[in-house]
Amino acid sequence: MKKQFVKIALIIFVGLVTFSCSDLDDNEVIGTVALENVIQKESELFGLIERVAETEDEDEITCIKFIYAFTMLEFNADLMVVNEYIVSSDANFSFILENISEGNSIGINFPIQSILESGEEFLIQNKDELKQAIDDCIDVQQQEIIGQCNLLVQECVWVVSHDDETEDAYENSVFDVADSGTFQFYNNGELHEGTWIFYFIEYELHANVTFEEEGTTADDWNFDWKVENFSSEMMQFTNDDISFTLTNECEEENYCTQLIFSECEGVDGSEISEFIFENYIPCILQIEDLEALTDDDSIAFYETQMDADAEVNPLSQTSYQNTTQDQTIFVRIYYGTSDEFFIIPITIRSTTC
Repeated sequence: MKKQFVKIALIIFVGLVTFSCSDLDDNEVIGTVALENVIQKESELFGLIERVAETEDEDEITCIKFIYAFTMLEFNADLMVVNEYIVSSDANFSFILENISEGNSIGINFPIQSILESGEEFLIQNKDELKQAIDDCIDVQQQEIIGQCNLLVQECVWVVSHDDETEDAYENSVFDVADSGTFQFYNNGELHEGTWIFYFIEYELHANVTFEEEGTTADDWNFDWKVENFSSEMMQFTNDDISFTLTNECEEENYCTQLIFSECEGVDGSEISEFIFENYIPCILQIEDLEALTDDDSIAFYETQMDADAEVNPLSQTSYQNTTQDQTIFVRIYYGTSDEFFIIPITIRSTTC
C-alpha cells in the first residue's frame, strides 16, 4: 500500500534553545498543553499530541515525529506537578505515556491543529491518537527542514515584545531555557517556570508552551502557538489575534530578570564586590514599570529604609562596596512633575567568579 507521510518535526529549544541536528532522524515530537484542558490517564496517552485525523483515503497518513530530548510534566487530579520527565526517544516516550498514574494528566495543550497543504485539517485531540501515531509513524525524509536548524548559543535568552503596541503586559519579559526544554520566565521581576516544545506540521512551525502553575500567565501562554518568521535571531508566536515577537539576546546588560544584581568579588573569598548603581537604573525602571527619568526627576540609593524615607546618607552611584554578601539596598525614585516617589528594595550580591 502506498503511504504518503507529511513531514512534521518537533524542535526542542534548550538553555536558550539548542537544536541537535545530528539526532533529528530518529527523534521528534509535537504537543501542547492547557491546564484547563489536560488529557486524563484514562484516555491513555494524555499529554502530548494525538494522531492525525485520517483522510478519506485510508492509505494516506500524516506522520507525527518528535525531536528529543524535551521535558514533559505530569499533573495529579488537583493540577499539581507530581513528576517531571526528560523524554529521550520514541520508545522512552511511549513507555512514559503508558505508565502515567491513573487519574493523572500530562502537560500538553489540546487541540493541536493545522491545515495541511492538501486543504485537509490536521487535528490532534487525545493521547490515544497520539500513542497510535507514535507507534505507527515511520521515518520521513525531513532533511530539507532539519538541515536548516542551527545551534543557538546557550548563554542567550529570548526577550518578549508585543506586536500590538497598545499592549505591554509581557513587554521585555524573558524566557531563559534549559537544555531539557524547561524554562524560567521572568516578567516584572516575578519568576514562573514551565516547559516548551517546538515542532513542524508540514512546513509550519508550532510551539507548545506549558506553565507549571495556574494563573493569569498560564492562561495567557498555555497554547499551541504558530511560530512565524523563525530564525536564530527571532521568532514570532501567534495564536488567533495574539502575537508576540521573541528576540534572541546574548548580552546580559541588554535584558533584565529580577532586582538582584551580582558582581564578582574583588578578592576571591572576600565576599566583597564593587557595585555601580547607575548601571542598574534601566532594569529597575523596566521591572517596576516606571517612566524614564527626566531632568525634573531624581533617583538615589540608600543602605536602610529609614535613610530612604528621610532622604539622608545617599550612596555613591558610581562606586559602592557591599557590607554583607547578600545586601538589601533601598532605591528612592522621585518624579518631579507628578510630585510622587517610590522606594524600591533591590538585592546586591557578591559572587565568586
